[in-house]
Amino acid sequence: MVEYRTVRGINLAFEWIDHGGELIVFLHGVGADRTSWEPQVDFFSELGYSVAAIDMRGSGASQSRDENGLALPITIADFAADVHELILALGFERAHWVGNSMGGVIIMEAFRQQFSTIAKAVLANTFAKYPDSHLILPRPANALKTKSLAEFAAERIPFAHRPDIAPEILEASIRAMVAKDVETYLLSWRETWSHDYRSQLPLLTKERGRGEVLVITGSLDKITPPTLGIEIANLIPDAEYHLIENAGHLSNLDQPDKFNRVVWEFLKKS
Repeated sequence: MVEYRTVRGINLAFEWIDHGGELIVFLHGVGADRTSWEPQVDFFSELGYSVAAIDMRGSGASQSRDENGLALPITIADFAADVHELILALGFERAHWVGNSMGGVIIMEAFRQQFSTIAKAVLANTFAKYPDSHLILPRPANALKTKSLAEFAAERIPFAHRPDIAPEILEASIRAMVAKDVETYLLSWRETWSHDYRSQLPLLTKERGRGEVLVITGSLDKITPPTLGIEIANLIPDAEYHLIENAGHLSNLDQPDKFNRVVWEFLKKS
Protein backbone atom coordinates (compact mmCIF):
# COMPACT_ATOMS: atom_id res chain seq x y z
CA MET A 1 0.00 0.00 0.00
CA VAL A 2 1.11 3.56 -0.63
CA GLU A 3 2.26 5.51 2.43
CA TYR A 4 3.24 9.14 2.80
CA ARG A 5 5.83 10.67 5.11
CA THR A 6 7.11 14.20 5.45
CA VAL A 7 10.89 13.93 5.29
CA ARG A 8 13.19 16.94 5.30
CA GLY A 9 10.09 19.10 4.74
CA ILE A 10 9.06 17.13 1.62
CA ASN A 11 6.05 14.82 1.31
CA LEU A 12 7.33 11.48 -0.02
CA ALA A 13 5.16 8.64 -1.30
CA PHE A 14 6.33 5.04 -1.20
CA GLU A 15 4.98 1.54 -1.59
CA TRP A 16 5.33 0.13 1.92
CA ILE A 17 5.13 -3.40 3.28
CA ASP A 18 6.40 -3.90 6.81
CA HIS A 19 7.06 -7.50 7.79
CA GLY A 20 9.41 -6.62 10.61
CA GLY A 21 12.35 -8.08 8.70
CA GLU A 22 15.36 -6.39 7.15
CA LEU A 23 14.42 -3.32 5.12
CA ILE A 24 15.07 -2.98 1.39
CA VAL A 25 14.59 0.43 -0.25
CA PHE A 26 14.13 0.53 -4.03
CA LEU A 27 15.19 3.65 -5.92
CA HIS A 28 13.92 4.23 -9.46
CA GLY A 29 15.46 5.76 -12.56
CA VAL A 30 14.92 9.26 -13.91
CA GLY A 31 12.10 8.24 -16.26
CA ALA A 32 10.43 5.85 -13.83
CA ASP A 33 8.67 5.85 -10.47
CA ARG A 34 8.05 3.40 -7.61
CA THR A 35 5.80 1.20 -9.78
CA SER A 36 8.84 0.02 -11.74
CA TRP A 37 9.73 -2.12 -8.72
CA GLU A 38 6.46 -4.07 -8.45
CA PRO A 39 8.04 -7.48 -9.23
CA GLN A 40 10.66 -6.88 -6.55
CA VAL A 41 8.21 -5.57 -3.95
CA ASP A 42 6.09 -8.69 -4.36
CA PHE A 43 9.02 -11.12 -4.34
CA PHE A 44 10.98 -9.75 -1.40
CA SER A 45 7.96 -9.01 0.78
CA GLU A 46 6.89 -12.64 0.37
CA LEU A 47 10.32 -13.63 1.68
CA GLY A 48 9.68 -11.62 4.84
CA TYR A 49 11.65 -8.49 4.04
CA SER A 50 10.20 -5.08 4.78
CA VAL A 51 10.17 -3.15 1.51
CA ALA A 52 9.82 0.49 0.52
CA ALA A 53 9.73 1.43 -3.18
CA ILE A 54 10.10 5.20 -3.10
CA ASP A 55 8.81 7.90 -5.41
CA MET A 56 11.73 10.34 -5.34
CA ARG A 57 10.84 13.99 -4.83
CA GLY A 58 9.44 15.34 -8.10
CA SER A 59 8.23 11.91 -9.28
CA GLY A 60 5.12 9.77 -8.96
CA ALA A 61 2.92 10.69 -6.01
CA SER A 62 5.70 12.48 -4.12
CA GLN A 63 5.74 16.24 -3.84
CA SER A 64 7.04 18.12 -6.88
CA ARG A 65 6.31 21.75 -6.01
CA ASP A 66 6.26 23.97 -2.94
CA GLU A 67 3.32 25.91 -1.55
CA ASN A 68 4.06 28.73 -4.02
CA GLY A 69 3.94 26.41 -7.01
CA LEU A 70 7.69 26.47 -7.56
CA ALA A 71 9.59 23.30 -8.43
CA LEU A 72 11.31 21.71 -5.46
CA PRO A 73 15.10 21.68 -5.30
CA ILE A 74 16.19 18.61 -7.26
CA THR A 75 19.71 17.34 -6.63
CA ILE A 76 21.27 13.91 -6.27
CA ALA A 77 22.40 14.99 -2.80
CA ASP A 78 18.78 15.79 -1.86
CA PHE A 79 17.58 12.44 -3.21
CA ALA A 80 20.17 10.55 -1.16
CA ALA A 81 19.44 12.52 2.01
CA ASP A 82 15.68 11.96 1.55
CA VAL A 83 16.20 8.19 1.41
CA HIS A 84 18.52 8.21 4.42
CA GLU A 85 16.05 10.19 6.53
CA LEU A 86 13.07 8.09 5.39
CA ILE A 87 14.82 4.92 6.54
CA LEU A 88 15.32 6.46 9.97
CA ALA A 89 11.74 7.76 10.05
CA LEU A 90 10.49 4.22 9.41
CA GLY A 91 12.31 3.07 12.53
CA PHE A 92 15.28 1.34 10.91
CA GLU A 93 18.94 2.03 11.51
CA ARG A 94 20.06 0.38 8.27
CA ALA A 95 18.60 -0.86 5.01
CA HIS A 96 19.68 -2.51 1.79
CA TRP A 97 19.67 0.14 -0.95
CA VAL A 98 18.73 -1.12 -4.44
CA GLY A 99 18.83 1.43 -7.25
CA ASN A 100 18.45 1.38 -11.02
CA SER A 101 20.08 4.00 -13.25
CA MET A 102 19.47 7.30 -11.39
CA GLY A 103 18.81 5.16 -8.32
CA GLY A 104 22.34 3.80 -8.60
CA VAL A 105 23.75 7.31 -8.86
CA ILE A 106 21.82 8.18 -5.69
CA ILE A 107 23.47 5.27 -3.90
CA MET A 108 26.94 6.39 -5.00
CA GLU A 109 26.15 9.84 -3.61
CA ALA A 110 25.02 8.21 -0.35
CA PHE A 111 28.36 6.37 -0.28
CA ARG A 112 30.16 9.67 -0.78
CA GLN A 113 28.29 11.16 2.16
CA GLN A 114 29.00 8.02 4.21
CA PHE A 115 25.39 7.59 5.31
CA SER A 116 25.09 5.17 8.21
CA THR A 117 21.86 3.61 6.88
CA ILE A 118 23.52 1.66 4.04
CA ALA A 119 23.79 -2.06 4.75
CA LYS A 120 24.24 -3.80 1.38
CA ALA A 121 23.82 -2.01 -1.93
CA VAL A 122 22.77 -3.05 -5.43
CA LEU A 123 23.73 -0.76 -8.31
CA ALA A 124 21.80 -1.76 -11.42
CA ASN A 125 22.22 -0.39 -14.95
CA THR A 126 24.08 2.70 -13.82
CA PHE A 127 27.40 4.52 -14.19
CA ALA A 128 30.10 6.29 -12.19
CA LYS A 129 30.59 8.84 -14.97
CA TYR A 130 28.57 8.87 -18.17
CA PRO A 131 30.70 9.12 -21.32
CA ASP A 132 29.92 12.19 -23.43
CA SER A 133 27.43 13.39 -20.83
CA HIS A 134 27.57 16.84 -22.42
CA LEU A 135 25.82 15.34 -25.44
CA ILE A 136 23.01 13.64 -23.53
CA LEU A 137 22.30 16.44 -21.04
CA PRO A 138 20.36 18.75 -23.43
CA ARG A 139 18.49 15.92 -25.18
CA PRO A 140 15.11 15.98 -23.37
CA ALA A 141 14.94 19.76 -23.06
CA ASN A 142 15.54 20.10 -26.78
CA ALA A 143 13.01 17.39 -27.60
CA LEU A 144 10.34 18.92 -25.37
CA LYS A 145 10.53 22.21 -27.24
CA THR A 146 8.58 20.57 -30.07
CA LYS A 147 7.09 17.43 -28.48
CA SER A 148 4.90 16.63 -25.53
CA LEU A 149 6.28 14.52 -22.70
CA ALA A 150 3.93 11.75 -23.85
CA GLU A 151 5.46 11.81 -27.33
CA PHE A 152 8.98 11.87 -25.94
CA ALA A 153 8.24 8.99 -23.54
CA ALA A 154 6.73 6.89 -26.34
CA GLU A 155 9.96 7.34 -28.30
CA ARG A 156 12.44 6.89 -25.46
CA ILE A 157 11.03 4.21 -23.17
CA PRO A 158 11.18 1.35 -25.72
CA PHE A 159 14.99 1.76 -25.75
CA ALA A 160 15.03 1.05 -22.01
CA HIS A 161 13.44 -2.40 -22.42
CA ARG A 162 14.40 -5.57 -24.23
CA PRO A 163 12.93 -5.62 -27.77
CA ASP A 164 10.31 -8.29 -27.04
CA ILE A 165 9.03 -6.86 -23.75
CA ALA A 166 5.36 -7.52 -23.04
CA PRO A 167 3.17 -4.62 -24.27
CA GLU A 168 1.57 -4.12 -20.86
CA ILE A 169 4.98 -3.66 -19.19
CA LEU A 170 6.06 -1.20 -21.87
CA GLU A 171 2.82 0.75 -21.51
CA ALA A 172 3.21 0.93 -17.73
CA SER A 173 6.75 2.31 -18.10
CA ILE A 174 5.53 4.94 -20.54
CA ARG A 175 2.70 5.94 -18.19
CA ALA A 176 5.14 6.45 -15.32
CA MET A 177 7.21 8.87 -17.37
CA VAL A 178 4.22 10.70 -18.83
CA ALA A 179 2.87 11.38 -15.32
CA LYS A 180 5.96 13.33 -14.31
CA ASP A 181 6.13 17.05 -13.66
CA VAL A 182 8.07 18.26 -16.71
CA GLU A 183 10.21 20.78 -14.85
CA THR A 184 11.28 18.40 -12.09
CA TYR A 185 11.84 15.66 -14.67
CA LEU A 186 14.26 17.90 -16.57
CA LEU A 187 16.02 18.85 -13.34
CA SER A 188 16.31 15.18 -12.37
CA TRP A 189 17.67 14.35 -15.81
CA ARG A 190 20.38 17.00 -15.57
CA GLU A 191 21.37 15.83 -12.10
CA THR A 192 21.47 12.17 -13.10
CA TRP A 193 23.90 12.51 -15.98
CA SER A 194 26.16 15.23 -14.52
CA HIS A 195 28.17 13.51 -11.78
CA ASP A 196 31.51 11.75 -11.65
CA TYR A 197 32.13 9.30 -8.79
CA ARG A 198 35.18 7.55 -10.26
CA SER A 199 37.63 9.08 -7.81
CA GLN A 200 35.36 8.33 -4.83
CA LEU A 201 34.53 4.67 -5.45
CA PRO A 202 38.00 3.21 -4.73
CA LEU A 203 37.82 4.83 -1.28
CA LEU A 204 34.61 3.02 -0.34
CA THR A 205 36.14 0.29 1.76
CA LYS A 206 34.35 -1.65 4.45
CA GLU A 207 36.57 0.09 6.99
CA ARG A 208 34.83 3.34 6.03
CA GLY A 209 31.42 1.86 6.81
CA ARG A 210 30.45 0.63 3.36
CA GLY A 211 28.66 -2.67 3.19
CA GLU A 212 28.90 -5.20 0.39
CA VAL A 213 28.08 -4.05 -3.16
CA LEU A 214 26.55 -5.87 -6.12
CA VAL A 215 26.65 -4.33 -9.60
CA ILE A 216 24.11 -5.57 -12.17
CA THR A 217 23.98 -4.85 -15.89
CA GLY A 218 21.71 -5.97 -18.71
CA SER A 219 23.30 -7.53 -21.78
CA LEU A 220 21.02 -5.51 -24.10
CA ASP A 221 21.26 -2.18 -22.29
CA LYS A 222 21.72 0.54 -24.91
CA ILE A 223 21.59 3.39 -22.40
CA THR A 224 24.12 2.21 -19.82
CA PRO A 225 25.95 -0.68 -21.51
CA PRO A 226 27.68 -3.37 -19.42
CA THR A 227 31.08 -1.70 -19.75
CA LEU A 228 29.86 1.07 -17.43
CA GLY A 229 28.77 -1.40 -14.77
CA ILE A 230 32.04 -3.31 -15.09
CA GLU A 231 33.87 -0.04 -14.51
CA ILE A 232 31.98 0.48 -11.24
CA ALA A 233 32.65 -3.08 -10.10
CA ASN A 234 36.36 -2.65 -10.82
CA LEU A 235 36.52 0.63 -8.91
CA ILE A 236 34.76 -0.51 -5.72
CA PRO A 237 36.92 -2.85 -3.64
CA ASP A 238 35.43 -6.36 -3.39
CA ALA A 239 32.30 -5.47 -5.39
CA GLU A 240 30.43 -8.32 -7.07
CA TYR A 241 29.26 -8.13 -10.68
CA HIS A 242 26.48 -9.93 -12.53
CA LEU A 243 25.34 -9.67 -16.15
CA ILE A 244 21.68 -10.47 -16.81
CA GLU A 245 21.19 -11.85 -20.29
CA ASN A 246 18.39 -10.60 -22.57
CA ALA A 247 17.74 -7.58 -20.37
CA GLY A 248 17.88 -3.90 -21.24
CA HIS A 249 18.20 -0.79 -19.09
CA LEU A 250 15.26 -1.85 -16.92
CA SER A 251 16.70 -5.28 -16.15
CA ASN A 252 14.47 -5.69 -13.08
CA LEU A 253 11.42 -5.54 -15.37
CA ASP A 254 12.90 -7.23 -18.43
CA GLN A 255 14.02 -10.29 -16.44
CA PRO A 256 12.39 -10.01 -13.00
CA ASP A 257 12.91 -13.64 -11.99
CA LYS A 258 16.62 -13.53 -12.81
CA PHE A 259 17.04 -10.12 -11.21
CA ASN A 260 15.26 -11.18 -8.03
CA ARG A 261 17.26 -14.38 -7.70
CA VAL A 262 20.60 -12.60 -8.16
CA VAL A 263 19.72 -9.92 -5.61
CA TRP A 264 18.35 -12.44 -3.12
CA GLU A 265 21.48 -14.60 -3.34
CA PHE A 266 23.52 -11.48 -2.66
CA LEU A 267 21.41 -10.25 0.26
CA LYS A 268 21.23 -13.56 2.09
CA LYS A 269 25.01 -14.02 2.20
CA SER A 270 26.32 -13.60 5.73
